[in-house]
Amino acid sequence: MEKIIDLAGKQAQKAEVYRIEKDASPACFLGGKLSALEGERSVSTGLRVVVNGRLGFSSTTHPDEVEGLVKRAVDSASFGPEVDLSLPTHEKHYGQCGCYDEKVANLSLKDIVDTGNEMVDIVKTDFPDVNIEAEVSREIHKVSIMNTEGGNVSFEKSIHQSFLNVLLMLPSDRAELEDTRTTTNLTDAPQDMARMAVWRFRHCKNVKPVQTKKMTVVFTSLGFRGLFVPMFYGFNGELASKNLSILSDKLQDQIVDSRITLSDDPTSPGLPGSCPVDDEGVQTFRKSLIEKGVLKGFLYDLQTAGKSGQRSTGNGFKKSSLYTGFSIDAQPNPWPSNFVIAPGDISREDMIAGIKDGIIVDDLMGAGQGNNLNGEFSMSVALGYRVENGEITGRVKDVMIAGNVFDVFQNNLRAMSSEVYSEDTLFGRYTVPWITFGNMPVSAT
Repeated sequence: MEKIIDLAGKQAQKAEVYRIEKDASPACFLGGKLSALEGERSVSTGLRVVVNGRLGFSSTTHPDEVEGLVKRAVDSASFGPEVDLSLPTHEKHYGQCGCYDEKVANLSLKDIVDTGNEMVDIVKTDFPDVNIEAEVSREIHKVSIMNTEGGNVSFEKSIHQSFLNVLLMLPSDRAELEDTRTTTNLTDAPQDMARMAVWRFRHCKNVKPVQTKKMTVVFTSLGFRGLFVPMFYGFNGELASKNLSILSDKLQDQIVDSRITLSDDPTSPGLPGSCPVDDEGVQTFRKSLIEKGVLKGFLYDLQTAGKSGQRSTGNGFKKSSLYTGFSIDAQPNPWPSNFVIAPGDISREDMIAGIKDGIIVDDLMGAGQGNNLNGEFSMSVALGYRVENGEITGRVKDVMIAGNVFDVFQNNLRAMSSEVYSEDTLFGRYTVPWITFGNMPVSAT
């Protein structure tokens, strides 16, 4: 990395090298049986340069490549956007930080396979005929970031991830569930996910009709991803600075119910998005976005902060779009690390017991639809349950829900569970309670 910085520094006004070394050991299960054991080691390097006020970038998966990497980055700056980029100057080697667990690092292939088999067995014990795809993996990431301003940081991160796709064939149709759990420490999250799958499918055998009307709607932590999308757009600092966020002019205003406290927290041990610095080397910290219903701030990376006259909030992550994960080729953008909503004061069971007429939204089709910039959501319920007189009476089909996320959190919030659950979804990572909204429009399609 030093050679890259030295050479880039001679041809550019500023330069930054990002390197990630991955050691991954996944075990894949198809049809409930072990199908593949794979080991992967990789080194990926990205180089950003500023030449005559314009941004250039290149990347490589060859650890020893220097000249070609620098040349491509410098050449690309001729066509790059104008930037105002103040790179961090601090130097700190976090080593095995709070997002590293030796127990994860020391997992053997046998341990990984045993966990996968245990997940399959939990589901198959109750539903022997389901089709299961599963994966359990252990990853160790070593991240290093160096720049021409003296910035030089590094850290190691452990990842324990489990994935489950379960297909249950029913007399008239089918029910399908896809879920992912990711932690930086060793927990029983994979087994909990499998037990939750069993809970879900126990309510799928009977289909209960739903009429188009307003009723109580519960969003599980998995179902919350449909609300996360428009919420994320509201807190995006780049959109806020361009007055494209629905929250642009509402700083310090009450925007939702006073029971809502929402933070972006990359410092919490165990959560999947936790890290000591972001992908630009800026130190991370817990920041309040909503405090007792009041808007407290937005998320910024270095470039967005520079354009907005703000400071980076340590949210510059290499993620190219809402629907993709980390990519070495992506430019840092202001993305959340871990969205965390503070819990409520009622148990999940008591929440359901108190519902006379409603549905539970557990999984969605088309999440991310609607005018997200205005806070709107519109989606079909892929997996949901009917609640009548405090009991789950069956599964719902052909149901749609729509609304404005900030409106329903302001006017329709009824309760939040005292339990919180961490999810790692296609759209983002968050830790939230189950949330109940009252008098919410539900459409039977």
